[in-house]
Amino acid sequence: MKKLQLALWAIAGASATLALNAGVITPDFANVPTGWATDRYAPNSFSDVGAYQGRSDVLGIGISSAQSLANRASTGQNSSFYNTQGDGYQFSSLQGAGSVLSADLWISRSMADPANGAIRTDMWGVMNGGNDYPIIGFANSPNLDGSGSSVGHFQVYDGDLGNPWVVLSTPVNYNAWNSLSIEFTGSSYIYSIDGTVVYTDNTVDGSTGFSAMIMQAYNFGDPANFPNENPADYTAYWSNTPVPEPTTMVAGALLLLPFGASAVKILRKTKSA
Repeated sequence: MKKLQLALWAIAGASATLALNAGVITPDFANVPTGWATDRYAPNSFSDVGAYQGRSDVLGIGISSAQSLANRASTGQNSSFYNTQGDGYQFSSLQGAGSVLSADLWISRSMADPANGAIRTDMWGVMNGGNDYPIIGFANSPNLDGSGSSVGHFQVYDGDLGNPWVVLSTPVNYNAWNSLSIEFTGSSYIYSIDGTVVYTDNTVDGSTGFSAMIMQAYNFGDPANFPNENPADYTAYWSNTPVPEPTTMVAGALLLLPFGASAVKILRKTKSA
């Protein structure tokens, strides 16, 4: 009986894994920058940096003084709006209820203290029609509107609040990968960190799905707005796991079926004995 239970648990576990992965729509970072286009302003780098901290095909978003406010060539882009720098990915079709944006962020111990360099990096959802921008990320500095904290923290963006940046009390795992996700349920945005729900926004402003996503980092080389921050160059490292194709997932589940059949045979032999 124990062997049968183990086999059935294995099948159930595989099914649970398939269900968890089914809604993830984040594109594979191995293809970066193919398929991605500049959003607001191009960072110093946006590329697959290869292997980093035990992961492969890691996205690196490089922030440099070369793209700071004073060094941006176009006067039309010399405003704080263009301090947010990154690339966006347009989905081929609207990704509706049940869709999940998910990626892991490497956070080193040095990032806890802004004296080592101010940092902010986020994963953004773009909802259809641009009605909403659900955002989750990490920062060690206050935001332009004064919200936030001067120590390392996670935060989400809730545009329906008077102060839209919500600082989370969730502990940061330093010198480790931290998993961040945004799920669109059709009527809410559910934000999770390392598999635990940390914030729910129940106002979606008529949105029906993700039309795009953006990976961003912030350039603090803006002395007028951030006179007390250290605008050191930095790279934000993000990783994700490609979602298996449906045919692959089905094949994987079918491969487990013989184990269940073998367990049943074993059980029958045990009873016969």
